[in-house]
Amino acid sequence: MKNTNVTVELLKLEKLLNKVGDLVITNSMMAQSIENLPLSDEKKSLIEKITLLQRHIVELQDYATDIRMIKFESMGEIYTNYLNDITPKDKSIKLKIVGGETKVDKSLIEQLDDLIKMLISNAVSYGIETKQERSEKNKNEEATIKLIVSQLNGQISFSIEDDGEHIEEELDNIEIIKEEITKLNGDLEISKNQNGSTYTMIVPLTHSILDGLNIKIGDSLFILPTSSIVESIQPTKEMIKYVGDGTSQLLMLRNEFIPIIKLYEYFNIAAKAKKLEDGILIIVKSNEQKAAFLIDEFLQQQQVVLKAIETNFKKIQSVAGATVRGDGSIGLIIDVKTILEAH
Repeated sequence: MKNTNVTVELLKLEKLLNKVGDLVITNSMMAQSIENLPLSDEKKSLIEKITLLQRHIVELQDYATDIRMIKFESMGEIYTNYLNDITPKDKSIKLKIVGGETKVDKSLIEQLDDLIKMLISNAVSYGIETKQERSEKNKNEEATIKLIVSQLNGQISFSIEDDGEHIEEELDNIEIIKEEITKLNGDLEISKNQNGSTYTMIVPLTHSILDGLNIKIGDSLFILPTSSIVESIQPTKEMIKYVGDGTSQLLMLRNEFIPIIKLYEYFNIAAKAKKLEDGILIIVKSNEQKAAFLIDEFLQQQQVVLKAIETNFKKIQSVAGATVRGDGSIGLIIDVKTILEAH
């Protein structure tokens, strides 16, 4: 069978995806213009045609994206070989990849490859004990380093988790990694406990088209990624429970207590609904965390092109990115993960 593979420059693929993003925005503008037309058979026909166009654009975006995406598990052999090469004889370590089915951008992997290897090396040198030391601690002589990949809200995270006992000498190395991730408009999160340490690099995707729900708080409009939404409810007084001094409120939903976050307070903007029963609660989830966002109302759902705003402006806390709405205005996309972690 003949080899049907062709080599394409990543830059050309990037231009193609940018044009697909432009099509999404243009389609949204056309849909908005049609929506403003008076009701008629012609309007109904135009809506059917614009819906068909949107379906074709989604398929085109999927095809174009897939060309430059690879499943992260395909990198498993590379990182396993790297780990084996740097592991000293007095240590035994295996690599386990979690979330290997996650598709990642080839160009992003090229940028992060050295950083991932540095974190693996850091775990081997400063985290994992020798076989004898682990045996004395009643631990399995063979240590495990997990490379965990996940994607959410236009961001992708790479976590290197080990089951060793770290020492302070690692800090100089970590400072270098922090600087490199900052250049990519990303963050490095560090978590340590008695069972090991986790270093997580969170960086924005180079491009992303996602489904978003338009929400309104006062006169302000935001976009909430539908992938983070569990459900929406109109709360009653009986569903609201007070804790502490009475200022903190929880939503009791099907025997589950969910913290309530008033987005008008979080973003410091005027809202119409300040009483919970006057507004709408959107239940959102990020990883294992849940919360109920208080908003005034939700509007239509639409497909949006997520653009990183750090390129031209400073990073805005709790905002994952921005998009161009159908009417030409700029829409801010809420970063659910950041807001939940802040509470």
